[in-house]
Amino acid sequence: MPVGWSRRALLGAAAALGACRGCRRPGPPNIVLVLTDDQGYNDLGCYASGEPEESRIRTPRLDALAAEGVRFTDFYVAAPTCSPSRAALLTGRYPPRCGFVEDTNLGPGDLHGLPPSELTIAEVLRDAGYATGCIGKWHLGTADGMMPRAQGFDTFYGIPWSANQKPLPLLRDDAVVRRLGDHPILVEEFTREAIAFVTAHREQRFFLYLAHSAPHVPLSIEPEYRGRSARGLYGDVVMRIDDCVGALLDALDAQGLRDDTLVLFTADNGPWLQRGVRAGDPTPFRGGKGSTLEGGVREPLIARWPGVIPAGSVASALCSALDFFPTFTALAGATLPAGLRLDGAPLQPIFQAPETATTAYDAFFYFAQGRLEAVRRDRFKLRLPVPERAQFDIHQALFDLAADPREEVDVSPAHPVVVADLRARADQMSRALGLPSAGGAAQSPAK
Repeated sequence: MPVGWSRRALLGAAAALGACRGCRRPGPPNIVLVLTDDQGYNDLGCYASGEPEESRIRTPRLDALAAEGVRFTDFYVAAPTCSPSRAALLTGRYPPRCGFVEDTNLGPGDLHGLPPSELTIAEVLRDAGYATGCIGKWHLGTADGMMPRAQGFDTFYGIPWSANQKPLPLLRDDAVVRRLGDHPILVEEFTREAIAFVTAHREQRFFLYLAHSAPHVPLSIEPEYRGRSARGLYGDVVMRIDDCVGALLDALDAQGLRDDTLVLFTADNGPWLQRGVRAGDPTPFRGGKGSTLEGGVREPLIARWPGVIPAGSVASALCSALDFFPTFTALAGATLPAGLRLDGAPLQPIFQAPETATTAYDAFFYFAQGRLEAVRRDRFKLRLPVPERAQFDIHQALFDLAADPREEVDVSPAHPVVVADLRARADQMSRALGLPSAGGAAQSPAK
């Protein structure tokens, strides 16, 4: 049980509402997707490696969630920055396909965003009878037709962009609740709203997208929670997220919804390494936010669905945030428009057999700044030359991720056939999206 407010709040809610426990209801599950902001692969206890136990961030509730479900080792986001990563997550489509041909992170005054013409998870689930709620950071545009309620969510409580962008309003639906200061403390507040949402909709199917704005800077936490982590304020904030995830899980238990709910936890992209000790840790990978090195795009993913996902399992199959759309919509039994082009694959085979299921991807493509920067197939990853992104050490090289997760040894001389195959796949994808070819000019989209 988390410390502080959550114990009192949950006991009070359970007493007031007379929550009951029961068996799993027939039909599709509730879905709770928790997303954090700028978090490293090594920032959860159940993922931590390469450092003494005493210097790790302690995350007992997320560790327990992994022990009750599956922990993924090769899970990717579709971009190394916030807005395009979130757009791809909600649409199941690579960023250039869903309107993000440049990876500009959106802010006040931007007219760009997730196009209203894109179909989101929330729209499909709402039409399938789900209550849909978005709580936390949106960051997908504020122009007409781009806010959460126009993109399929029944309710929204959160901020329109990152917590370091000003002015920063806190919104309920489209109305301003209050203006936030320079160091807003929001993890607890967003969690209270999440608990209220699942409680209010306990008698119907619901989809909750809880997109925390932490541990993105500015790092802020209540004074009583400071100093708990050996990793400084950043570690304290991650521990507070862990507390609050625990509070939400306890609320599901109190409402008798544990067995009826698929819970997932992940992050939008890697840590902001330029912030030094104020940022997260991508170990065992190199790179962070903004980079298509593994540390910028490989993230934790934990999933729990009691009675369906085997407890304590580890899945090494390559998968990505693009998979949430086909997974959730299939679970809901939803009908999708004919001709809709999705880039993800359903996760159900991995949920059912995490240890033995293989990837559904023939290849996975790494995008940043509207450019295709790398492609992975099986254990090999080909990084493509992008001179405009020289600060991220982008030149053509082939890496064996199984043997060299830090991408330090170019093995292309030993595998010319693999290089040729991955280069051809990259050119084919670039052509399909009308993007510049690897190291070349823009191409016309494939007919």
